Amino acid sequence: MNGQNSTIASTDFSNEDQDFSLNEYIGRYLRYWYLFPIFLFLSLTLAFFYLQITQPIYKTKTSILIKDENKGLSGAQGDILSELSTQFGGNKLVENELEIIKSQTLMEQVIKELDLDVSYTAKDGLRTVSLYKRSPVNIKAEVVTPFALEEPLVIHMEDSTHFRFNDEDKIFTFNQRFNNAWGAFVVTKGVGSDYEDVSVKFTDAKNLAENMLNRLSVEQPNIKSTVLELNYEDSDIQRSKDVLNKLLDVYVQSSLADKNSEASNTLKFIENRLGLITGELGDVEKDVESYKTNQGITDISAESQLFLENIKENDSKLNEVNTKISILESVDNYIQNAGEGAVAPATYMIDDPVLVSLLTKFNELELQRERYARTTSPNNPLLQTINTQLAGTRQSIRENVQNLKRGMAVTKRNLEGINTRFSAGLRSIPKKEREFVGIKRQQSIKEELYLYLLQKREETALAYASTVTDSRLIDAPIATFKPIKPQKLFIWSGAMAAGLIIPFLLINLLYMLNNTVQRREEIEKITHSSILGEIGEMKTVVKGQPGEESIIKMTSRGAVAEQFRALRTNLQYLGDGSCRILMLTSSIGGEGKSFVSINLAASLAYSDKRVLLIGLDLRKPTLHERLMVPNKFGASNCLIGQGHYEDFIQSTGVHPKFDVLTSGPIPPNPSELLSNGKLPILLGQLRTQYDYILIDSPPYGLVTDSALIAEHVDATLYIVRFNYTLLDHLKRIGDLQRARRFANLSVIFNGVNYGAGYGYGYGYGGYGYGGYGYGYYSEESDNKSQNVGSKLKKLLKRN
Repeated sequence: MNGQNSTIASTDFSNEDQDFSLNEYIGRYLRYWYLFPIFLFLSLTLAFFYLQITQPIYKTKTSILIKDENKGLSGAQGDILSELSTQFGGNKLVENELEIIKSQTLMEQVIKELDLDVSYTAKDGLRTVSLYKRSPVNIKAEVVTPFALEEPLVIHMEDSTHFRFNDEDKIFTFNQRFNNAWGAFVVTKGVGSDYEDVSVKFTDAKNLAENMLNRLSVEQPNIKSTVLELNYEDSDIQRSKDVLNKLLDVYVQSSLADKNSEASNTLKFIENRLGLITGELGDVEKDVESYKTNQGITDISAESQLFLENIKENDSKLNEVNTKISILESVDNYIQNAGEGAVAPATYMIDDPVLVSLLTKFNELELQRERYARTTSPNNPLLQTINTQLAGTRQSIRENVQNLKRGMAVTKRNLEGINTRFSAGLRSIPKKEREFVGIKRQQSIKEELYLYLLQKREETALAYASTVTDSRLIDAPIATFKPIKPQKLFIWSGAMAAGLIIPFLLINLLYMLNNTVQRREEIEKITHSSILGEIGEMKTVVKGQPGEESIIKMTSRGAVAEQFRALRTNLQYLGDGSCRILMLTSSIGGEGKSFVSINLAASLAYSDKRVLLIGLDLRKPTLHERLMVPNKFGASNCLIGQGHYEDFIQSTGVHPKFDVLTSGPIPPNPSELLSNGKLPILLGQLRTQYDYILIDSPPYGLVTDSALIAEHVDATLYIVRFNYTLLDHLKRIGDLQRARRFANLSVIFNGVNYGAGYGYGYGYGGYGYGGYGYGYYSEESDNKSQNVGSKLKKLLKRN
């Protein structure tokens, strides 16, 4: 039967209730409620100062239309304009234009034209404000030193015409040139302003361009349209508008320059050819004039006219072939020398559609290469891809030109053969007429070529003059009425959330890191022992003396005194109700064992019981110091047989029925002294004279003395201190309970802090006794309210 009970008990001890308790979970936060208003106040204060210091950021947006040459033109006029506009401009990709607008080169040009690399700010309360176009001073920087890029230059306005630098005492006037650590610059007078201290910041253009590009966004709202939307964020509305306007202006000028590049090269080529043809035509005309004058020729016979027409037609074809061969040679020369200042050939003078397509593609790639070379590094993968495409296109053009030249050579030989046959027919024509026909033929050829080049020059010039931008502004830059940053509602909401979340996390962290006993439920779950009573935390009653060192006035109506009365009442429920020799022990020192034993003994004495408190902590006695009695003789003398116990028992002065037997001199062998057999005899003799005998024993977790004493007592009161006893020590109590090593083992929960949320109104005693709320008694009401600072200090100290 006993074995079965032991098995059941062992099973009960091994199964601990781990159910979640909502009351306990909420209680941990109610206990430290004061952390929430503290952190809420701090977070809201930080949010207030953050909003005061941070400059508001506004968003300015504009939109442009990238024109599509394939849309929007119709009719004859549209065909003419389309031909002129597309003759020297390729189709544009919106994605490419988007990247061009966001290029570093364009932004650096914007910075240069707006002088944004020199900024002016001033202090307005806690906030720093921008003085863009509102600064009382302007600086025209000639040389900027590296020091100037690190440290701002502060200008103090003395009056409308005088100022001084930084903390210097020397006063200067405007329109002077200065050379100092910041560089060489001229200070001129700005607009009227109420700000007297102006901070001038010099910024590297490249770094500033990167920063500005980070605040610029270019998006395509609708994938089916060619509209781009530009958004720019800045603390100064006027500056953001100027940046967008100037950026679009720079983009348009860059686009026009790219479009005019090919037309300009073509015009140069035609002008060069016209110069050569004009000279040749003049020489031929002079030859005709001289021949007619010298030979006196005025008319040509019908036969000669017939031969002349045939030869002229054949020579026209031969001239066309020679011209095409010349053009092919110029194309071949251009392809070989492309990128070295060579003049681009005119593609409209070539009949072969494949070659025209290849030349158009080559010119487009060349323009793209020049554009990307201005905005990207030489190692850019996109630039390398274009170079590769250029090389492949160049090779294809050269192969096509060679094929065409071979074909033209065959045609030329055929035409020359025909000319030979016609020349044979002309032998019958008089020599003079034949010579005149030859000269006239050369004149006709040069005239046709001259007229052809004049026509193409006019067409090219018209196309060059009609070049317009491929983009159009839709909306002028418009800034938001309210700042987008910082968002006040978001900041305030975030501050309030942080003020609640931080203490929430802090409390959870403290509970996770805290491995001490916090609640009586932890004691019950781990030890499976009954809690005989709870003793509240003692406040300091004597200056310089901790509360746990005090002896309570048992006539008091204070909370702790009532708790000891409840504990005294609960002693009758120990065992079978006849337990009179009680041992008080704990796991380690400092858990309040002596404090509880003294005050429990005093409470029993005030209930008209004769009580003896024996100090059997023979290693580190403290009872005599607390009760302020001598310790020259005591229990150690009795245990070694030096005198009778009646000679060593002393009155405490706390109550007439409260006596004490101190530990006496510290022996060299406490454990052997307690096990020599005289302790049970001593307790047997004392039992007849006292109603209760309380033994203050050493901590069980440190030495074995308590185990030796426990064999001779009726019950053991194990002291567990709130926020001090480790949770691992509770397992030792559970082992003792399970092994039944201590008779009638019960726990006293000492030093409990009945702060908000603890236990949700637990009473003072165990076994259902007590139930009075903490702070019910008037004499402790002054100690109930503590300022928040002291609570926080105590919280940090405990954890």
